Amino acid sequence: MSSRQASFRNLMIASMAEADFATLEPLLERVHLPLGEEVEKPSRPLEYAYFLESGLASTIASMSRGRDIEVGVIGWEGFVGSSLVLWDDEGPFRTYIQIPGEAFRVPSAALMELMDHRPQLRRHLARFTRVLGLQVVSTAWTNGHTVLENRLARWLLMVHDRIDGQKLTLTHEFLSIMLGVRRPGVTVALHLLEGKGLIRSHRSEITIIDREGLKRQADGSYGRTEAEYERLLGWRRR
Repeated sequence: MSSRQASFRNLMIASMAEADFATLEPLLERVHLPLGEEVEKPSRPLEYAYFLESGLASTIASMSRGRDIEVGVIGWEGFVGSSLVLWDDEGPFRTYIQIPGEAFRVPSAALMELMDHRPQLRRHLARFTRVLGLQVVSTAWTNGHTVLENRLARWLLMVHDRIDGQKLTLTHEFLSIMLGVRRPGVTVALHLLEGKGLIRSHRSEITIIDREGLKRQADGSYGRTEAEYERLLGWRRR
């Protein structure tokens, strides 16, 4: 691996074959992704793939009657636009930035063409497509079989894995979308976790206090998918 490639924090870029990196690098453009930036729109062709260096992206499914729920989170371990690996440049969901950060973007058409000529690159990126699908399945199971405070504990752990530091800046309204519940439910769940000394919540800021305690609170809903991230991507959890 060249020193240039090693300078990338994004795991998919840093761990790809050096020859694939050499062909991809000229296409990469560094961009800042502000809060709320919509990087993937439902039923619209995806213009760019985004390889995150920092920050966090959320994929949101819009339900009937105006109800939204998060189905996936992406950080420095992956990229927005995994459907491109499957020769598809659009999907039914939207993805937007919930924690601002930096990313390298590449035009979707250029990335698809590059993967056509470099099967090894497609196989490499397909591993992330695989683990993201596992995350979505795990989220569906968790939402259907665990109580709200356990779901919140899992979600906080997943976000903590993908950010620097212990503090998250998130509103209760935003959390209600992430968990698919009304705001009063989020408030109650936060108070329960805070009462157990697992977090500290103040207005729009949540501080992780006891990570191991959050794992116990998640009650088995966190860890299995993360082990697959490690197996398939070599991703080390915090």
